[in-house]
Amino acid sequence: MREDKVKVLIFSWEYPPHMVGGLGQHVYDLSRFLVKNRVDVHIITPRVKDYPDFQEENGVNIHRVGSSYRDGENFKSWTFRFNSEAIREAVAINAQVGGFDVVHAHDWLVAYAGRSVAKIFEIPLVTTIHATEHGRNLGLHNRMQMEINEIEKNLALEAEQVICCSSYMQKEISTLFGRPGEDVVIIRNGVDPGAFISLPQQPCFDIPEKEKIVFFIGRLVPEKGVWCLIKALPNVLEHVPEARLYIGGRGPQQRELEKLAADLGVRDRVVFTGFIYSEERNYLYYRAGVAVFPSLYEPFGIVALEAMATRTPVIVGDVGGLAEIVEDGVTGLKVPPGRHEELAEAIIRILTDQSLAAALEDNASAMVERVFNWDVIARATIRVYEEVLHGSSKAVINL
Repeated sequence: MREDKVKVLIFSWEYPPHMVGGLGQHVYDLSRFLVKNRVDVHIITPRVKDYPDFQEENGVNIHRVGSSYRDGENFKSWTFRFNSEAIREAVAINAQVGGFDVVHAHDWLVAYAGRSVAKIFEIPLVTTIHATEHGRNLGLHNRMQMEINEIEKNLALEAEQVICCSSYMQKEISTLFGRPGEDVVIIRNGVDPGAFISLPQQPCFDIPEKEKIVFFIGRLVPEKGVWCLIKALPNVLEHVPEARLYIGGRGPQQRELEKLAADLGVRDRVVFTGFIYSEERNYLYYRAGVAVFPSLYEPFGIVALEAMATRTPVIVGDVGGLAEIVEDGVTGLKVPPGRHEELAEAIIRILTDQSLAAALEDNASAMVERVFNWDVIARATIRVYEEVLHGSSKAVINL
């Protein structure tokens, strides 16, 4: 590695406290560990109410521009406005720092800014593709989705290097966009166990001591499979009547999920918490008897690592990146996606077999410490930066 610091400009539409999915957490952790490894990091992200336009945190320079997206707003128009503001801010910052070395764009929402700034300054563009529009919607069903797919394709083909988080995503990017699989770097996601060490605070909602908690956290969208989890609950309650399902997060499917729970007669055994902060999330992880992520599509599944870091047994859909994280019967249980009967059986097994739960906890916790380490991930990302700067980029697989 060269002696002077690599100066990296990161574009991300998510960054704390603006968190929609796992992307924001990824950029937060990656950026601070890049700084620990002597990288000069500037992030451009949307404005958030009551937060400053510029902030230095953990050595990371955070620049907030434009405005936050508001429900009901034209998403396409908002994306264009934010990217335009981001480009203007990038030009100003570039002059202040004496020129960036690399642009790193996270997903299609910042593709216009990432591609434009890389061309303006004639510097390499690196992109991390966290998910695809085709995958999120289990196909392309309307004009908007097709347009997003085209943006993703252009980003994947124009970037000097593409990073993804799993073998599953590597194949998807290659199949959808035509970039050779060997030219897509796999750098797996990670989790910082230190973020879960502090004593978790009890949330505002009351949790009776006798309850056996089944916990899900994530976006309430069809591909996360929450409907399958709710369908599994009646069977679980027959064997474990003290079970209660806590669903953390929000999303467009919430009303439909609430209706499903009511139709199945289990609405009183399901708690929709809405958005929860890290302290409440940690509390639910620590209280939970099992964390369940029954996704139909999942490029990686960082929530599974979070559960493992808190020593919470996990059940995941046997799909995508989740299937690569979990070794069935060793670090968690895997079930076929969309099969609520088999999901119920897996939940019952963990809630009623303490020795199984303890073994899964021990194995998963050890794996997180050994494999999914952010310091390792940051160094692998720096290798990508160095390779594109020296014109010798080649795909490498971390793990």
